[in-house]
Amino acid sequence: MSKNRQILIWSLVGLMVLGAVTAILLLTAPQKEPDSTDTTDIGTADTAESSELVLFDHDESELANIKVTNALDTYTILPTSAKDENGEIVWTVEGIETAPFNTANLSAAAGYSAFFEAKEFVEELTDSAELEKYGLTEPQATVEVSLTDGTGFTFRLGNDVPNSSTALYMTADNKTVYTCYKSRTDYFLKNKYSFVDLKAIPDYDSSNEEILKMTIERIDLEEPVVIEMIPASEDEDKIQVYAYRLTSPYYAYMDLTNAPTFLYSLFGLTAAECARIGVTDEVRGIVGLDEPNCTVTMETNVRTYSLTLGKAVIDEQKDEDGNVTKRSTSFYGVSGDRPDILYRFDASALEVMSIAPESLISNLFLMPYIYSLKSVHYTDPTGRDVDIGFETIKAQEEGGEDIHNFTLNGEPTDERAAKDLYQYLISASGEELYFDEDKGELLAEITYTYLDPNEGLNGKDVVRFYSSNTDRKVIIELNGGNLFKTRQMYVTQLFANIDKYLSGEEIVQTY
Repeated sequence: MSKNRQILIWSLVGLMVLGAVTAILLLTAPQKEPDSTDTTDIGTADTAESSELVLFDHDESELANIKVTNALDTYTILPTSAKDENGEIVWTVEGIETAPFNTANLSAAAGYSAFFEAKEFVEELTDSAELEKYGLTEPQATVEVSLTDGTGFTFRLGNDVPNSSTALYMTADNKTVYTCYKSRTDYFLKNKYSFVDLKAIPDYDSSNEEILKMTIERIDLEEPVVIEMIPASEDEDKIQVYAYRLTSPYYAYMDLTNAPTFLYSLFGLTAAECARIGVTDEVRGIVGLDEPNCTVTMETNVRTYSLTLGKAVIDEQKDEDGNVTKRSTSFYGVSGDRPDILYRFDASALEVMSIAPESLISNLFLMPYIYSLKSVHYTDPTGRDVDIGFETIKAQEEGGEDIHNFTLNGEPTDERAAKDLYQYLISASGEELYFDEDKGELLAEITYTYLDPNEGLNGKDVVRFYSSNTDRKVIIELNGGNLFKTRQMYVTQLFANIDKYLSGEEIVQTY
């Protein structure tokens, strides 16, 4: 990373199942009420009593498959021939074997299927009809485990235990009822897509990766938001304050506080859930991916990432007067990494859907490095016409100092005075955003011409100051687009400083 880059450190930026199974409360209280205040999810102590709570104990290598049936789905977990870095079995889900899995969740589901320890004994039933009061007649989930020797076992998960957030009822023989930990059984209450890895965009590699360009196209924006890295100068002595600029819909430097957080927010983007694997044209149409709400493309020095967001999931809430409030709670989307996976993203995780380009703009909208310029040309309607030229002669010997020559309208001029005037010119600060087309008379124009034709806008940046028709402020226009308003005093002092410079007086930096 070049020296100038070290100056700035960026902080680091059917189709879907939304329903949940509603637990049926007990109609008849169980004979033994479990300890509902116990929220500890740890193994039971090694006692005679606890050994009776181990309902099955097998090595994972003995499992042939695990079939799960619940209100949302029916699927089978299978072992593969592969081993992970720890030598453990790698598991997959039948029918979606090519999906990127959350291997930790799959491994945990297999582990709890092989070795299952209940939380507490509830009762031994004398009549299978009594299973109903525990929700075990029509269980939330049935898990059928087949072993490689041809045998197997089945366990069923019933109602949540009243007044407990950590336990539910279960049985392995339809006679004996236990409670078990939700944390060990939640895997079996979801659909097969719950095992899919939800990280849609990889994490940021801070050691090797830089964002070069980001483009956001959104249906509520007339023009895309385009953020581009400012090319690094080969001059190691050049002080580069800003690393990125907004080039659409406005042309301005990016704010140093808000912009870094936003710029890197797409890395590590994680979905709320996988809604489907296999995104056909029909599916794309149904979820709005054929006419997306938003598309994001992020180019780095390593690769290009993309995200496409379709229809919003709308939450409607009605108040006591019958007024309905709607809000977007999430969005369907696909990433360029896995276009075959339909994700649902929480709206709160998608800053790209709500970011206003104005919030990314620095109020110090133009700060070119003085020795990257060829000239600065000032004019105003009163007849002032000042052209300051810059020339740098590189030192002939290593370690020698460069020579900088300054000219005023083609004639040599004092370096200190030229630098003082330049410092005042670039101190113009936008105090409020202004994008209205309405503006008064032209007050002054400054053209910055760069040595590099790729800097600025086609090698130039043009700043114009206009009077305001609505208040006692000044409108600042950069390259033809209104950006800010500032105090009228800036232009008043600007006129005075141009006169001071031409007459050899000291420049005033405050206004």
